Amino acid sequence: MEEEEELEQSSNASSPRQISSRDFEHTEQISKDRDTAGVALYVYFIAVVVAIGGFLFGYDTGVISSAMLLLEQDFTMTALQKGIVVGATTLGAVFGGAVAGYLSDWVGRWITSIFSALIFLGGAIILSIANTYSLLVTGRLIIGVGVGLASMVVPIYISEISPRKYRGRLVTLNVLFITGGQVIAYLIGIVFVEFGGWRWMFGISGIPPLIQLFIMPIVPESPRFLIKKGKNEEAKSVLKKIYPDSSHDFIDKEINIIYETIAVDEAGSYKQLFHYPNLKPLIIACGLQTIQQVSGFDTAMYYGGTIMKMAGFVNIRDAIVFSLVVSLTNFLMTGVALYIIDGVGRRKILIYTVIATILGLLLLGLGFYFTTGFTPKQPNCIDYGDKCGACLLDDRCGFSKRDGGTCLPRNTKNTATSIGKINFFSPLNGNKQENDNSTDEEFYENCPSLKPIYTWFTLVSLIIYVMAYALGLGHAPWLIQSEIFPLNVRGRASGIGTATNWLFNLLITVSFLPLTEIITTTGTFWLYAIFMIFSWFFIYFMVPETAGLSLEEIQGLF
Repeated sequence: MEEEEELEQSSNASSPRQISSRDFEHTEQISKDRDTAGVALYVYFIAVVVAIGGFLFGYDTGVISSAMLLLEQDFTMTALQKGIVVGATTLGAVFGGAVAGYLSDWVGRWITSIFSALIFLGGAIILSIANTYSLLVTGRLIIGVGVGLASMVVPIYISEISPRKYRGRLVTLNVLFITGGQVIAYLIGIVFVEFGGWRWMFGISGIPPLIQLFIMPIVPESPRFLIKKGKNEEAKSVLKKIYPDSSHDFIDKEINIIYETIAVDEAGSYKQLFHYPNLKPLIIACGLQTIQQVSGFDTAMYYGGTIMKMAGFVNIRDAIVFSLVVSLTNFLMTGVALYIIDGVGRRKILIYTVIATILGLLLLGLGFYFTTGFTPKQPNCIDYGDKCGACLLDDRCGFSKRDGGTCLPRNTKNTATSIGKINFFSPLNGNKQENDNSTDEEFYENCPSLKPIYTWFTLVSLIIYVMAYALGLGHAPWLIQSEIFPLNVRGRASGIGTATNWLFNLLITVSFLPLTEIITTTGTFWLYAIFMIFSWFFIYFMVPETAGLSLEEIQGLF
């Protein structure tokens, strides 16, 4: 690993000496231990248990897509209020991510993982019993804190209990658990959309943290934290389980390397990030994390069911099923990306996949133009006239069969038009009102003029967009961020990059539905396409290729 190369080269440069044949044999044996050591089942077991946090990260960010379709039937919410419900988890994650680094360094990775599981469990319980809007938002905020903690501590924990040679492979297990959690969330949504509803979708997420809490007592603390706290014998015991077939000399060597990395890390500071040669890498890392979010991809995950309804899949179950197709595409393409990114290169894969992402967004906007038109939200349902697509996007309205088809208010869909008109502590359906004598039987379920080919065109465009994102922006920013900083500032820089990601995630998540009302769904996705065009130039002129380079060679690029 590059960290070891850097430390060994530094040590050799500062204290050169003649290497004896005995030293050579000693070094050769250590290298042999390192090269032949596989991954013990014990390590896989620890990684899977810890990665339950990643699974919950994926599940709790993905389940809202299905749950929202049912929540909007029980809670009267404006577009902004829906965005707050979805974005509350992101806001909680910003806080959780901000304290995760300090917490894991203070009490350890093990206790932080326990704390994260307890938060996930508490949030699941609150959401499953929520009967007011405020309690719903509170539950989502609490879940978000758990997501933030897990997003930071899980990859660190796994990396510190993994054999060096297989560290990258085991850490990516967390990525697969996250995307897998999103897939399971859609499957659960399909099951409970007709049996149990949104309470079960949220409540069932309390099972994985219970399993994790039950198993964690036999999972050890990371060796790095133990050594940092002076518990060398405990650390040695854990390392012997991680490298069961290695010699005592090899274990001692690992402990020395961990000592040296801790010393280098403690020599760094945040101030160093804003000076040469760390400033440009910081701009690149934050820029890539921003680009990942302004691509709008998380709207496809958080609002997948809603987007499918916009595209013409009016049946809730159908909307969730086709959202599952999108989530599976993300999961499979993430696996492909992990396989090809070292061979193709980070920069090259970003340059090509961002072009494909732009194409997907343009086609997606075109698909929504065919299905819903280019009409923004109107003050009154009657103002939509015969524009059926825009009419059906408005929860207040339905496309009536009267007079050959016209937009009229539904008798049970008089949604509050401002956040000030909702009682945050009101029970379900607390402020739905009747304002028309029309009955639902008079309304079309779907636009009579909508051609099925337009709906399928929109779905295919969404899949193209998701494929392109998953192959490039879904993975490359995190990988590049982990490579471009020297060891003494890497942790601090990664924290800033991650915070940037969550902040823009929050901005995009909360603004999505209001934007679709102001500039239409078509305009929103075309706006994301414009962001991606500027992003492509940033990548082309700013991001270097790091594949196949050592840490020293990467630092030489700046």
